[in-house]
Amino acid sequence: MKSLHLLMLMAVCLVVNAARPLAAQEPFPKHDVQLDFRQFHEPSSEPGVKPAAASWFDGWLAQEYMFGNWGGLRTKLLNLGVTPSITFATDVLGNPVGGIRHALREFDNLGLDVNVDFGKLAGLEGTQFHVSVSQRSGKNLSKNDIGNVFNVAQLCCGPTFRLVHVYLEQSLWQDQFNIRLGRIAAGDEFLSSPLYGPFVQEGINGNPEGIFFNAPGMTSYPTATWGLRLRAKPVESFYVMAGVFNGDSSLGDNEKHGVDFSMRGPLFAIAEVGYQFNQGKGDTGLPGNYKIGAYYDNGRFADFLRDVRGGIAALSGLPHRMTRGNAGFYILIDQMVYREGGPENKQGLTPFAALLVAPDKNVSTFPLFINSGLVYQGLISGRDRDVAGFGVVYGKFSDRLRRAQRVKQLFDPSIGVQRHELALEWTYIIQVTPWLQFQPDIQYIIKPGGTGKIRDALVLGFQLALSF
Repeated sequence: MKSLHLLMLMAVCLVVNAARPLAAQEPFPKHDVQLDFRQFHEPSSEPGVKPAAASWFDGWLAQEYMFGNWGGLRTKLLNLGVTPSITFATDVLGNPVGGIRHALREFDNLGLDVNVDFGKLAGLEGTQFHVSVSQRSGKNLSKNDIGNVFNVAQLCCGPTFRLVHVYLEQSLWQDQFNIRLGRIAAGDEFLSSPLYGPFVQEGINGNPEGIFFNAPGMTSYPTATWGLRLRAKPVESFYVMAGVFNGDSSLGDNEKHGVDFSMRGPLFAIAEVGYQFNQGKGDTGLPGNYKIGAYYDNGRFADFLRDVRGGIAALSGLPHRMTRGNAGFYILIDQMVYREGGPENKQGLTPFAALLVAPDKNVSTFPLFINSGLVYQGLISGRDRDVAGFGVVYGKFSDRLRRAQRVKQLFDPSIGVQRHELALEWTYIIQVTPWLQFQPDIQYIIKPGGTGKIRDALVLGFQLALSF
């Protein structure tokens, strides 16, 4: 009966929200990346301007932002080189089948971003300043009720208010060289793809989640640390990018609110090479993105096996033997395979895949992590801005970790042995208006937590996002 009641409650939530004269969510956030509603529509020359012949209500629905031009303030700020963005997103998800217990949870993010173009403001061509803050609230369905590893909601991880980005960016030689310095989230640019944004499952959204288990120094929105990022683009289709960051993972703790500016912490370094296929001027072929990268986290890691105590530390009270440093590499591929219309048309089918390998099984929780999927913009006739997606997330736990867990089982039979976790997601973004997205979402979690001790879980719900 609990499952039936939960299904009925979720159905009511979906109907009520779908019936509102609103609609939707870089549609594409993560762990969380900020929302960008400009992905699937062309902005008007004057923000918030209504078509002359339209009624007030039709004009309101058609404008770029929910609150329009803020009484002319937005245009004044843009003329000065100041671009503000206020967004709100909420994930409402429940597990009527499987998991530890059945529940319905909500988690939301209110974000404010301000970008200042000093070329317009002060004549410093190519110089920009960016600052952002985030307010989060809600409860975590994965942690509290399902018990799985790859979070079913890309908005998660405890209520908090925090400062996120604070950085300067300088572009030189028509952006052939670009540098960022300040409080940066590495996942904003490295190990990323705009195709990840349509997904609610955190194993895909923003960045492939496996890297955060193997390298805690890697950061993504809403966590940022001091860092330096350099990017060179000698030709239009090719780039090389590298960054160094403070790898102290504790700087992301909610109680620090993003204002712990200490420079202590191990080094986290990452580099990436990318080829942008059929994306130059005059190219008519199907576009694709091909990336390869590598990283090194100089933090301290618990060794799973080299010290026998690693298998019984939790029971004996003895500490794990620690080792320093972990490294890995990744390959990312996005390639459109079908396009409706000519080269300028964004509608069509694009598969993607990401492979992450962290060879040191003594310290890497996921030596092998894979995600892949399909994204189709404009799948339904007349709904050219809607986006349909199907994704798969697979993480294989280290066999050294499993051996250590088997040792623990000798003392405590309730301890599980983690093998792998698999998540499937079906999602559809309805672009109700330029400033509103409504996104029904279905996920199926196979072997939550990787042990087989928790029943496979069906997750139903939606994401709603607004741009003010």
